[in-house]
Amino acid sequence: MTSGNGKCPKCEVPVTQVRIQRVDVIETQKAEWRGITLSCPSCKVVLGVAVDPIDLKNFVVEEVVQKLRSVQ
Repeated sequence: MTSGNGKCPKCEVPVTQVRIQRVDVIETQKAEWRGITLSCPSCKVVLGVAVDPIDLKNFVVEEVVQKLRSVQ
């Protein structure tokens, strides 16, 4: 990151890296995704949560491959 790093809102240590932990993301009761939490390495407060971009990419690739195979 650049020198303009933000600070952790809890411990105020500059955030130059984050800890990632996998979590399940559930939309209503029918859709489930893999997600990640981004946490401060100093105090472990959660800074954000997102859908895991690697799992999302893999899901899209699998769907495209299935569609292409069904066309042949």
